[in-house]
Amino acid sequence: MNLCYTGYRAIYSGELSQESSARTAGEPSGSGTIRLLTSAFEKPVLSLTRRALMAGMFATACGRKRAARYQGWLLVASGAERAVAVANLAQFKRVTTIPLPHVPDQLFLAGNRVFVTSREGAELIEIDTAGFRVSGRIALPGKPVGATLLQGNLFLAAMDEPAGLAVVDLTTGRVSGKTGLPAAPVAADISSGVVAMTLAGRNSIIRIASPNLKIMGETEAGAPCGPIRFRNDGKTILAGIPSTREIITVDARTGEILAKLPLPISPLRFCFNGDGGQMFVTGTGEDSLAIVNAYQNEIDQTILAGRTPGAMAVSRSKNLLFVANTASGDLTILDIDTRHLSASVHVGGQPGEVLLTPDGEYALVVDPVSGSVSVARITTVLDHAQVALIAQPPKPLFTVFQTATDARSAIIVPFET
Repeated sequence: MNLCYTGYRAIYSGELSQESSARTAGEPSGSGTIRLLTSAFEKPVLSLTRRALMAGMFATACGRKRAARYQGWLLVASGAERAVAVANLAQFKRVTTIPLPHVPDQLFLAGNRVFVTSREGAELIEIDTAGFRVSGRIALPGKPVGATLLQGNLFLAAMDEPAGLAVVDLTTGRVSGKTGLPAAPVAADISSGVVAMTLAGRNSIIRIASPNLKIMGETEAGAPCGPIRFRNDGKTILAGIPSTREIITVDARTGEILAKLPLPISPLRFCFNGDGGQMFVTGTGEDSLAIVNAYQNEIDQTILAGRTPGAMAVSRSKNLLFVANTASGDLTILDIDTRHLSASVHVGGQPGEVLLTPDGEYALVVDPVSGSVSVARITTVLDHAQVALIAQPPKPLFTVFQTATDARSAIIVPFET
């Protein structure tokens, strides 16, 4: 469970944690270098009769079924509209708008309930997805910059103005505990009752016990830290330092620095595979993606991942890494096992957050400026090259639909929620 922040990803992202679980925790996986695919076939086609060609085209045309649609909603928090836009994913279109009292920031799911933080209103707003309306508001003692769920119905908000942490009981709708921080939080993660946090303007990582919010210790990092994550077993903290282009690993119990790992990029975003053995890192400086062996405390490999790789998501069912390329308007798909390029889809615009439907069928890429959502059907994208010579191939980009401009966050909510 992790807190992610705007700039370093900005909310509890349980809806995005679609990470594969094929390997045993603690064991690193995959090796090799990236190979760009330039052809659908690596050997020349020797012969193809007209009858065989027509038969193949007929079989493909008759066998192609209408793609199944995911039965759920896409909720998008819009700063420009001061609202949450609602799209029906079974139809791939916007269907309604939920007006809010203040500008929304981060959406998240708490069981079958939906909440959105508002920095402007210093509050937590509950959304009723059955009636598409605001169903509750909880005042916070500061302006929320990130959030996550603790055990049960407890919610942890990281705030600035003033800087601090607050625990909210979602059952009663009241703040049950709070504490001040020496500086505004930048990013945080939580594991086994411990919150690891980086703070603005401080060259350190702070560890806090939850839910009592007692400070356990502070580790000097030598420079301001950005993104931060726990290893899957909760024993090690990994934090990125953009200014020095490195990742430091810290013992979660003692706060001791275990290793400093140099990078060719300034790290801004972290994403784990399913077993936690590999952590993928994107940032600025190069058009590359770094792969960290989290249990060995080492950089395993740096590979190409399209131009300006940014936001990431991992598919649990297909063991694929999806990377948004902001500068080129592409979605790059990498095979985690082989580390080869599986596909690249041009989605246009400025691709930002990547969401994967829980059924593993679709990748949704949200443009944070225009609010357009590009939809790629994953199976079609991966099979595109194989059918290109025998029939009119389906388009790699399934569809595009509009939600709302100034899209600050998005989540997928199944209809039955």
